[in-house]
Amino acid sequence: MKKPAVVIKDISKKFGGTQALSDVSFEIAEGEVHALLGENGAGKSTLIKIISGVTPKDKGAIIFDGEELAVKNPQQAREKGINVVYQELSLVPNLTVVENILASTEPMNKFRKMDKKNLPEHVRQVLNKFNINPSTLVRNLGIGMQQMVEIAGAVSRNCKLLILDEPTAALTNEETNELFRLIGELKAKGVTIIYISHKISEILAIADSVSVLKDGLYVGTKPIAECDETSLISMMIGREFGDMYPPLSDSAGEVILEVNNLTGEGFEDVSFHLRRGEILGFAGLSGAGRTETMITIFGASKIHSGNIMLEGKPLKVKRPIDAIKAGIGYLPEDRKQVAIFTQMDIKENTIAAVIDRIAQRGMLNRKKIKESTLEINAKLQTKYGSIDHKIISLSGGNQQKVILSRWLLADPKVLIVDEPTRGIDVGAKHEIYQILRDLASKGMGVILVSSELPEIVGMSDRVITMYKGRVMCEAKNDAALTDLVGRAIVGMPPENVAKEASE
Repeated sequence: MKKPAVVIKDISKKFGGTQALSDVSFEIAEGEVHALLGENGAGKSTLIKIISGVTPKDKGAIIFDGEELAVKNPQQAREKGINVVYQELSLVPNLTVVENILASTEPMNKFRKMDKKNLPEHVRQVLNKFNINPSTLVRNLGIGMQQMVEIAGAVSRNCKLLILDEPTAALTNEETNELFRLIGELKAKGVTIIYISHKISEILAIADSVSVLKDGLYVGTKPIAECDETSLISMMIGREFGDMYPPLSDSAGEVILEVNNLTGEGFEDVSFHLRRGEILGFAGLSGAGRTETMITIFGASKIHSGNIMLEGKPLKVKRPIDAIKAGIGYLPEDRKQVAIFTQMDIKENTIAAVIDRIAQRGMLNRKKIKESTLEINAKLQTKYGSIDHKIISLSGGNQQKVILSRWLLADPKVLIVDEPTRGIDVGAKHEIYQILRDLASKGMGVILVSSELPEIVGMSDRVITMYKGRVMCEAKNDAALTDLVGRAIVGMPPENVAKEASE
């Protein structure tokens, strides 16, 4: 038996009237990958913030490296070898990669002078592992590479305990595999890793053991060898879990949206149609052109050539407001940066797309705002304390429900959802899947963009796969779909798939 690296004893924390953690106790062995699992609001984030000095505990103790941990801020935690990479990035866009990495450990006058010529060797090695140029400005990197910079910074410092919060949310499969190799190297050196993810397949692949929290309470700890997807889901939600995905549709109606030879920034010659009552999936790797196509349809990017037809009529969109007025809604990939108004409350975020309907003679009808917000969020079973609370007080899954409620109020003809379940727990995923299927069953056309193949196959009536900005193939959902899409996303055209199958 390995000695414990972290012992969590009777940790409790309360925020106002919410008990975030209640007498949580468990141990994490030295040099293991210990997964922390639970639905949004289970208390995972609160616990890691207590360990890392962001939030003080109300009660209990944490023993780290054989001593009681007493840190008052993240800097003190880092000095003891505790490093955290949060899902929400904390990089400074106008600084270079190496400046961001060293900013937390070096004086301003020192890290400002850093360049790749006098870069510390331990930092250089980590950046080389991820093929990151240390002199690149962070603002010029995609979100996946920015995540890599955060991870590189954490492991380049003195690191005894590394906490990773949804580390693969924005990574490609290749980047994820590289991260897993790095985790294996750190583990071999004796580094203890707390791994938080909603992707149960990742936890089963990378973790040695897993602890589950629910509603601020400790549920249990198991060796990963004794776990499977079903047992972990049951521990998380406290009940047996049925089928993840609702039944597919077999009654799609007439064509509502038609895209013909559309070309724009990041994609070219894209054609497809969407029918009423169906969910059309868009599969592909990061950078395949799926999101670029959707934001162009929504009016947030310029059309270079081609045309769009909505209900048989030409659709002219120069701005998102044009698309909204025409009957197109869009739930974007980056919830925090693009979809929510972080400084506004829940009701303001809910009615954002229908302000013109609620306003009377230029004045907002506050009674109608309250009634609409309460009614629509009740339908989605959104969990919140008060509609006057800021939206950032909600878990990721409930933030996503508020954004969906925004579009339910707007009642669009076409709803585009881009990575709708990224960073959301399995229970909330199931609820959002059911919401999307219910919308389609009522005649709405839904476009689902997702990097998760099981989600695409489980939810889509038809699937279009993109690769390097072009449509690779289109297929109905049948027994061969997983194999076809899985190959098409890496550039194998359908005729090659068919040829290989016949050999």
